[in-house]
Amino acid sequence: MLSTDPPPTSSSAREPSARPASSPAARVTRVSVEPPTGFGAPVRVRTSDGLLAARVVARDGSHAEVALVAGGAMLLGGDQVVVSIRVAPGCALTLTDVGGTVAYDGEGRGCRWDADLSLGAGASLTWAGLPFIVAAGADVRRTTTARLGAGAALTLRETVVLGRSGERGGRMVLRTEITDDVGPVLVEELTAVGDHPVPGVLGEHTVMDTVTTVEGGPGTSPDAPVPAPPATAGGAVTLRLDRGGTLTRWLGPATHLSPWISAAVPQADESGR
Repeated sequence: MLSTDPPPTSSSAREPSARPASSPAARVTRVSVEPPTGFGAPVRVRTSDGLLAARVVARDGSHAEVALVAGGAMLLGGDQVVVSIRVAPGCALTLTDVGGTVAYDGEGRGCRWDADLSLGAGASLTWAGLPFIVAAGADVRRTTTARLGAGAALTLRETVVLGRSGERGGRMVLRTEITDDVGPVLVEELTAVGDHPVPGVLGEHTVMDTVTTVEGGPGTSPDAPVPAPPATAGGAVTLRLDRGGTLTRWLGPATHLSPWISAAVPQADESGR
């Protein structure tokens, strides 16, 4: 379990803050999954590293698993992490995080985390991210943009924590925009400030754990039967999206109380569903 305790401070161990002003504006981590070159061959995986390093864990004829590893302290003031994911038609990718992320006090400078996802027809992506912690004094914008081909399946888990132990947390803006060939599937933007809680957003809660499951393609017919949302526990609430798919969200005081700590996040099968 990821510790949210603040690191020690002394003359020999100081908390990171902002990057030098001359640091690059953005460093892109890229992962691309492409079909095999021949019968019996594994899918091809192409990667390039930014502030996150991409490491191939496993692959077979249709599926790859890739781990994302931080290359150093992040996110500091001025950092911009960009993750670009491309999954070719008919291929599947599972992304795993090796350790959570802390957005530190940037001393007046903001930071960004941008994920750009593109799934071809019939492709699938499962990304169950580890906690993203917004420390006191941090000012972070986190965006997820996804484009889905027909029949593509996307499952995302995002766990955001306002503050480490003893902190109220900084400012965060979270934006998710998912579209397919028909149009928007999910567009959401949420702003929260740890020391200025707003009723109806997070209130006094400091942890927001969200699992989004969507599929590209035509929307559900108005005359079609409405499927029941998946069973949830521990106070999580499920929103059934108008174009199909679900957004299930839990708010609470600590990550270890989330219902997804003991229950597996849904995974797309090899058919992309």
